[in-house]
Amino acid sequence: MKGILSSYRWRRRLAWVGAVIALTVGIVVAAFALPKDSGRHYNLEPTGTEAAQTVANNVKQVRLTAADKRAVNRTLVPFVRSGVTRKDPSAAWDLVTPAMRSGVERKDWNAGVLPVQPYPATIPDNPTWNVLTSYPGDVTIDLFLQPRHGVRRGPIAFAVELKKAKQRWLVDSMIPEQSFAPAPSGGKSANGGGQEAQVSARASGNRWLFIVPGSLLALIVIVPLVFLLNNWRKQRAIERRYRAERGL
Repeated sequence: MKGILSSYRWRRRLAWVGAVIALTVGIVVAAFALPKDSGRHYNLEPTGTEAAQTVANNVKQVRLTAADKRAVNRTLVPFVRSGVTRKDPSAAWDLVTPAMRSGVERKDWNAGVLPVQPYPATIPDNPTWNVLTSYPGDVTIDLFLQPRHGVRRGPIAFAVELKKAKQRWLVDSMIPEQSFAPAPSGGKSANGGGQEAQVSARASGNRWLFIVPGSLLALIVIVPLVFLLNNWRKQRAIERRYRAERGL
């Protein structure tokens, strides 16, 4: 072994073999360590007692018109203000489909037993939301709600499904998608500052998930390269001295 290490050719061969092994190990480690983004998924299973209604594959999505959007808000806003907040549950009875209130007695509903998570929300008269799916007479939206002023709760996102019945949109299900931590004291809660802080914090945390494995991978690749470069420079210096001594 000592004879092998004293040979420049063997040292160079061992360095190359070590570099290839280190690079292979680094790629395998990075494949398992780096985060994988599978995209955003929504669980759109209704909160009512009936099974989820599936849309036939041959039914195409349609564009939600401006008039339909206004009609959705005319149902959505009072439902959030009366039912979701539990301020006046009885007023939310006529704003939902029979499927959503099935299995719930009217007296229990009026007492606040609604198939939707209670939340102290504040919602403007014309809220903005994103359309997730839009089929004839059936739309599912992504609704982001802020808490009332003075309430130590973070924002929350809901997937809300509405169905059209007799030219009126009714809430068929309202499922919480994601809850956010409360904004720090003095933060902008009412205007979405809490959500921005949460997004920024998650982005900072995700950076470290890339930096740490990336740094390890860089070290695994760079160290053997530096070793090889140093040996190459030494060999070049030896050759130059040999040529100088021989007058070549």
